Amino acid sequence: MSKKIGWYIGIVILTAGLGSLAVGNFSFPLSDGNDTDQYEYVGYFFGKNLSLWPFPQLNLLNTQSFYPYGLNQVFLDWGFERDYWYALCYRLFDGPGPYLQFYYVYSLVVAAIGTFALTAPRFGLAKAFVFGLIVSVFNFYAIWKFPVHMNVCVDHWTVLCMVATYRLLLDVLDKKSVSLAYWLFWAWLHLQVLGQELGYVAGFALTLTTLTVPVLAVALYRQFPQPGRWMILFRTYVRDQWNRQFVVITMALTLIVVSAWLYLPLTLQIAFTAWQFDFGAVPELRAWSHPLRLLIPHLPGLHTFAFDYKPYLRDTFESYAQGSPGLYLVVLAVLGWWQIRRRVALWLPVVTMLILCLLYHPVLIPTLKLFPWFSFNRHGGRASLIYPVLLGLLALPIRPSRSPLALGLSVVLSVLMAAEWYTGYSQRLRMPINVASESLIRYCAVVKQQPGVAVLDWPFCAVGADGVGAKEGLCPYYDQQNAVFTFRRFYDKNVVGQYFGRLHPTHIQPFLRDEWPRLLRPGYVFTGQDWQFLDAFLRTNHFAGINLYPGLLTSDQVGEFYRRYGRPIAETRFPAAGRVVFIPLRNQAKNTP
Repeated sequence: MSKKIGWYIGIVILTAGLGSLAVGNFSFPLSDGNDTDQYEYVGYFFGKNLSLWPFPQLNLLNTQSFYPYGLNQVFLDWGFERDYWYALCYRLFDGPGPYLQFYYVYSLVVAAIGTFALTAPRFGLAKAFVFGLIVSVFNFYAIWKFPVHMNVCVDHWTVLCMVATYRLLLDVLDKKSVSLAYWLFWAWLHLQVLGQELGYVAGFALTLTTLTVPVLAVALYRQFPQPGRWMILFRTYVRDQWNRQFVVITMALTLIVVSAWLYLPLTLQIAFTAWQFDFGAVPELRAWSHPLRLLIPHLPGLHTFAFDYKPYLRDTFESYAQGSPGLYLVVLAVLGWWQIRRRVALWLPVVTMLILCLLYHPVLIPTLKLFPWFSFNRHGGRASLIYPVLLGLLALPIRPSRSPLALGLSVVLSVLMAAEWYTGYSQRLRMPINVASESLIRYCAVVKQQPGVAVLDWPFCAVGADGVGAKEGLCPYYDQQNAVFTFRRFYDKNVVGQYFGRLHPTHIQPFLRDEWPRLLRPGYVFTGQDWQFLDAFLRTNHFAGINLYPGLLTSDQVGEFYRRYGRPIAETRFPAAGRVVFIPLRNQAKNTP
């Protein structure tokens, strides 16, 4: 037992240490002026709009962004566990902080230690230890995604659900006794995955379960071929398990109730609300990943940042390690599959899922859209997140051999694994983690103190990653401004713009009706009537002031704003957007001609 505890301590320390090195900066809230800011913002919005009684539900229809028109906020990048974490920390520590950095390290540790605990009894301590590292700190695609795409790099419950599903299938096929506590733990994990990103991450666990359940059913039927005795057997089984594991079963049932209460109502609310929108008229992003990327090694000169494979594969490349979990792992998976090739029931769900993911194209070959939870999955490359899990599961059954050929191959694969671990992990360390500056936080504190319910970013950005709003002219400076709305998490006021991963055309109609694209056009000179419209807009809707971005305007435009509304009282730099100054509107009447 003491030896096993040592392994547990080792994997926790190693995962937490390597994860902390990858995160790098725990001093201030995450911020880079791009997607990184979105996830803190979602946690902030979640905390502001969540009610817990009689069950958790969100106020999705409000004017906190797209102010004063309002919209349905359903298409934010939800990750309910992450959002609960951020909202709780925001309340406990009275405002933003480096909460998501700690959350990500927690995620890595849970994935590693949970995987180790699930696989060690069946495959040994050493294999389980390595597998735990593979699905956490050496999942190169996932660690590179942090923090820019944090919605698709936090996957601990999905990983554990998939591993637990495989372990359950293995035990049933091997006719081993499965405790009631394990069945309940497995069910609980399916509720826990609902706390992760719904459109991509949670769906992978649900998919493997969907593919595995029919195989489980057939295996159980063969073991108990008399349907007339099923009820008697079930009652006997439950009674016996209850008498032997009363405390553990009670704890498992309690966890199921708590997780169901925390996540199920929110999941249903978001799903049913999102399905009300028809995106048939919105062009689908054709983002896919070539299956041959599976063979790209993480070696100097060959990894996906050292060599551009896109011209040859003609696919959509999004980030480091897309489609490439490591050549060593692919080879190990093939070897493992070969040794269990005659046990079709054991590998069929895993291989089927791997094929569905590798072939997925959101338009031409929409394999994953067979499952309702992938309705909004528009990027095939993001299945890279779970390739280490699927391939690792195939590799686990490898039985060592003492033949000279096998020993030689083991040495080669060990060297390759070490080289790929070092190369892939070191690539992550070369990317700095950006955090908010002290100047930015002081600036937002000044804005927060001003009377008024909203702030106008000028220019502002109201756009979706699906292109809605861009062609209409509602985000003339997308690269600089797609995240400026997120800084309201620091000053706690409504904003006019917002960026969504997916935006419905109906949401921008009020902006088009009031001709905002004309006013936002770069270099546009306001007429007297335009100024009157803006004055009335600001006054009627109780704006506190204007975040003005001088670097995105001409000197004449900046001068006009100063003459109209007065001089700024605070200045800083927002990531990506550059210099920003705040003009309060408390003296608007005095300064307006």
